[in-house]
Amino acid sequence: MSSYFHLSVAISLACASLRLLGGEEPVEGPPLLFARELVPEEMREGERFELAPIGHVVNFGYEFELASDFGRYRIRGIDMLETRIHEIEALDRLEEISKTRAFATSFSEALKNPVVRTWSVARKPITTVSRIPGGVLRYLQGKFFEVKRGSEKIAVKSREGQLLKENGELDEPKDKVTGTARKVGSTTRKLSRRYLGFDKAKRDWARRLKVDPYSTNDYLQFELERIAWASSVGSFAGEFAIPSSSVLSYALQAQEMVWSKSEVELERINAQKLKKMGVDTAVQLIFDELDLYTLTEKTEMVITLDKLEVDGRLELMQLLMEVESRDEALLMVKILSVFGNYNRHVSPFEKIEIRRGLAVARDEGGTLVLPLALDYLHWSPAITDALLSEDLGSDSRSLWICGTASAIAKRRLAEQNWRLEENCFDRFMKENTEQAL
Repeated sequence: MSSYFHLSVAISLACASLRLLGGEEPVEGPPLLFARELVPEEMREGERFELAPIGHVVNFGYEFELASDFGRYRIRGIDMLETRIHEIEALDRLEEISKTRAFATSFSEALKNPVVRTWSVARKPITTVSRIPGGVLRYLQGKFFEVKRGSEKIAVKSREGQLLKENGELDEPKDKVTGTARKVGSTTRKLSRRYLGFDKAKRDWARRLKVDPYSTNDYLQFELERIAWASSVGSFAGEFAIPSSSVLSYALQAQEMVWSKSEVELERINAQKLKKMGVDTAVQLIFDELDLYTLTEKTEMVITLDKLEVDGRLELMQLLMEVESRDEALLMVKILSVFGNYNRHVSPFEKIEIRRGLAVARDEGGTLVLPLALDYLHWSPAITDALLSEDLGSDSRSLWICGTASAIAKRRLAEQNWRLEENCFDRFMKENTEQAL
């Protein structure tokens, strides 16, 4: 680590220690980070991309800026950075394929179709850096789940859904699509009824490249759709093997389903599972139209909820529907993943409940489990207000985060009877792998 980083941490520790001597809770600011201290060398620079040397902790999450030949990305979290770099590798492969004579001939043939020609003109990938909102703070403040507001919101929409149902307007799924996370597939969804081969071709190519066909990466969407048109309306086949993958985690189960089943099939399966859980039909429709989650993420969440056969999972369902930004949606996907993996690998839950607006669970041993999908936990008012509140009091309690915590945060958590589990997804990955062997 650099001397500048050590100096920054030392100053932060000294200031926090002075506050402790004064009887106040310490307050730490987020540290300045260098990518080389967090990210492996192969993920910092490649032939088609370069990671900015300085990273930041914003609302307890790592943020990076990635420049590539296919656009610039502002990325939250190392896991998403890994995903984007893999997508850049897939884009590089698609670019090579697009230069072949076979592809050029097939795509030219496809462009004779007026629908494909219209798509080609209308679809242009977005390459600008997107702003990342800070939804983690809203969650820590307990504002996701406010019983009165949340209940009224669901009740009002349920009444609207019931009226539509009574009027016979819910027989067919609607194509109303808004927002970045869902709009990337809107064109293909509308056209797949006429060109049934397009949707399957796109999923097949996504599987060959091991990428998500519902990725929010607009450039990847553009190239996947282009090769899908060449393969379905044109005559392009492509020649490289589809990789095999073992189904281990809920996330991989969802990915296998996304590759093998159409959008309509996935939505039907998700709806059936939610119905068996007791989720009202009108609420299912709200979930189906919630554009802040991708279809892949929705499928993973439904699989996880289906396996969490404990009291309180419907409250968890309502909580994940209260998100107001893409950042908050990704937070809930990770929180739900921690619940599913803990219940599967650590200890079964007795119940799930909402305390102070936060989702917690009680396992069979009596431990209160709080998952927080944070990359770097530093001791600040947002954390102390939540973790030191009476609502989260328990003789045995554990905090599970996907990253690490500062020295002061670790000490204060231990003093307040919190057992900290860092890098929890590394542990779950190991458990999944061992279970598969």
